[in-house]
Amino acid sequence: MTTLAIALAMLSAVFAALGAYLQHGGVNRVTGGGVLHLRSLGLLARDRHWLLGVLAHVGTAVCQIAAISLAPLVVVQPIVVLALPLVALLGARATGIRLPRLTAIGIATTAGGLAVFVVLASRSAVGTPVSGEQAFLAGQFIGATALVLVLFAAKSSGRLRSVMLAVAAGMLYGLVSVLIRRITYAIDTDSLLDLPVLSVGGLLAAFLAGSWLVQSAYASGPPDLVVACAAVFNPIVAIAIGVSVLGETAGMGSGMAGTLAVCGSVALLGIFALARSHATLPGVPPFSVAGPAAGTIAGPSLPRVTPEGHAR
Repeated sequence: MTTLAIALAMLSAVFAALGAYLQHGGVNRVTGGGVLHLRSLGLLARDRHWLLGVLAHVGTAVCQIAAISLAPLVVVQPIVVLALPLVALLGARATGIRLPRLTAIGIATTAGGLAVFVVLASRSAVGTPVSGEQAFLAGQFIGATALVLVLFAAKSSGRLRSVMLAVAAGMLYGLVSVLIRRITYAIDTDSLLDLPVLSVGGLLAAFLAGSWLVQSAYASGPPDLVVACAAVFNPIVAIAIGVSVLGETAGMGSGMAGTLAVCGSVALLGIFALARSHATLPGVPPFSVAGPAAGTIAGPSLPRVTPEGHAR
């Protein structure tokens, strides 16, 4: 079951990267690099690439829910970080430029540290149920922290605004993972008629709020920066709750815990290298679904790239 969960989590990361790539292009076309407003939703709903991004994120959600129901949070949640190097690879492919050395190092470091972390964690971590009290406590803390970040973001602009919104979204997505575990365990032990209503409502609220914050972050900053922040804080929140509240690593010795910490730190260094390199996506998707006639597929529509690797 754990192997299947890992495979599903990896597929979820692929969908997440593709969704981020497509939706970033749609948001930028609608906002022109400005602030995303509620009235922009109508325009986004008519953007084919943005809608394809929505479908990709549906795939992300389905795979992630299945993975979380099959394995401990400590094992499957870190895999979402793979979305960041995948976004960098998509951007390099679309622009036709070679990956900068720092980006290549970041991808290798992130993937390597993450792979060792997941393999070791899968041998020792144990999935545990989430009680209503634990879910409510986690929701209070994460919700309050995300609200503070959003309030600060409202008074900021540019990349600082994008970072704070993306971090808040990542924290809410981490809460979503915990609530999914709460609901799936309730279904396993009771029945569909005994769903924890408060947890279901909290999951929907956290997911919708996180989705809106990500779209708003796309309007203020590059997609690799948004994905980096969200991808880091999503597993951090889920792992912190899995370790401190749920006790998923209670059976691990201090040596194993230290090794996992080192592997996680290596992966984080890779993420920071990727975010710093900013070998990012251009403002348009890698392909165009709307061709010369209805139903035809057009070739790539690529921006002009400067020698420094920045798309115009």
